[in-house]
Amino acid sequence: MSLFVLRYFDLHARAETIKAILTYAGAEWKLETPAWPEKQADQPTGKLPVLLETKPDGTQFVLSDSLAIENYLLKKFHMYSEHSYTQAALEIQLRNQIMDCLQQASFFRFGESEETRQMAKKEFVSLTKMVVAYHEKVLKDNGANGYYFGDKIGYADMACYSGFKSLLTVVGLEDIVLDLFSEKSAPLINMVVRNVESDPKLANFVATFNN
Repeated sequence: MSLFVLRYFDLHARAETIKAILTYAGAEWKLETPAWPEKQADQPTGKLPVLLETKPDGTQFVLSDSLAIENYLLKKFHMYSEHSYTQAALEIQLRNQIMDCLQQASFFRFGESEETRQMAKKEFVSLTKMVVAYHEKVLKDNGANGYYFGDKIGYADMACYSGFKSLLTVVGLEDIVLDLFSEKSAPLINMVVRNVESDPKLANFVATFNN
């Protein structure tokens, strides 16, 4: 069995879905938080996340970029096995929409001026409202059962849960996020949240948001 090291910052953002996939698959892995920027030059492209896999024969495989890592792990752990190409494409789209919201939230978090931050907040609200409405429709089309596709946890469920919970950690946006994703505004997304949080395979991952 391969051993994995996931390198990322001490925050909830672009590595959460990777953590979810590794946990759900029962992989042996650990999180490594490199000193930054001291260790930046040691990363393949100077960015995180980075995944290091040590295979049973001792060879190592190194991969960077969150989407590339997620897709590699999904294929490695046969989590794409029941997906059509259409569904796989839709799951990536849904995942990327949530990541767009996270990216916009980061503009607020790290804005250099109050004017920039307020503009980013306004754009975040507008974007997230559209994303929530679209996701609610996708979930309704699947029978409103709390899963994006089928009747069990999949990539889209883990990715969108990860994004929602990560958005809640952005200081200054907490109340806005809670409103945008409230039971009233996003009842079916809340069903996804409950399904993910009640899955025993993901218990250790879910617990990281309470630390």
